[in-house]
Amino acid sequence: MARQLEAVYEQGILRPLEPLILPEHQRVHLTLEEAPARLSWESTEPVNERRAELQWLARESGPYAGQWVALDGPRLVAHGEKLVAVIAAAKAAGADPIFASVPRDRDLPFGGW
Repeated sequence: MARQLEAVYEQGILRPLEPLILPEHQRVHLTLEEAPARLSWESTEPVNERRAELQWLARESGPYAGQWVALDGPRLVAHGEKLVAVIAAAKAAGADPIFASVPRDRDLPFGGW
């Protein structure tokens, strides 16, 4: 009977991640398929791409030109000219925001030929 299962290689021994019901000294045929190693920064948590914040910046940031904004999802948590003050206000609000500097029109890079 063929079964697929996962195992971990530790100190020279393959250790199955689930119990095996086999008689002692049973010989088995193994086919190894290496799973790519997870990178140290990878997480099992879903990725928050911060799309709501990016959309807010694209659509709503105009009145806050020249200021720092703290965004938690599509919600503006705090804003002001000094980042340290915006961080303090966001922390006081209990938010887990991202911070962005909203450029003035003249701060935008020139593109053209």
